[in-house]
Amino acid sequence: MIDQIHSNQVIVIDDKSKIYGEQNLPKADGIVTNLVEVVLAIVTADCSPILFFDDQNKIIGACHAGWRGAKLGIIEETFKEMKKLGAKKISAKIGPMIQQDSYEISLDFYQDFINEDPINKVFFKESPRSDKLLFDLCEYVERKIKNLGITKIENLKIDTYPSSSNYFSYRRANHQGLGDCGRNIAVVVIN
Repeated sequence: MIDQIHSNQVIVIDDKSKIYGEQNLPKADGIVTNLVEVVLAIVTADCSPILFFDDQNKIIGACHAGWRGAKLGIIEETFKEMKKLGAKKISAKIGPMIQQDSYEISLDFYQDFINEDPINKVFFKESPRSDKLLFDLCEYVERKIKNLGITKIENLKIDTYPSSSNYFSYRRANHQGLGDCGRNIAVVVIN
């Protein structure tokens, strides 16, 4: 595991001596390996867990892609590190995360994305509240994956916010006054 910080930092584990204990987790949001039986784990609360794999070359990766990390390039950096290890045909699986109808954001948030690239308008729609919009993080991260040339993508499109019996949602917990009290975990391993 890694100490996730909403960044574009990726850790490569290409030697079992680089496996970290609970007390000294490296700060990063992506992790890749080519080692057999090394479990890569990402924890999320509303952000996107993305698992990458190249079955033929036995290389895997995982990244935690919230809006900030995705905007900073965590998906691209994870892909790049996998390629450095020799990955050629990478597939991706996008796990449960907050979906657009549950992800209300401010107009400033919207403007920041539009300033980065006007095409980002496609990831927003009107909210029932006039001073807010709804952001589609799910489609935003999928577009970033497609832009890397990855064509085999499974996007679960499961909304963590309303699914209280199955998934933790940071946003839902805060709206209910519960605070930060849980996480979801996504794992990938080479057998």
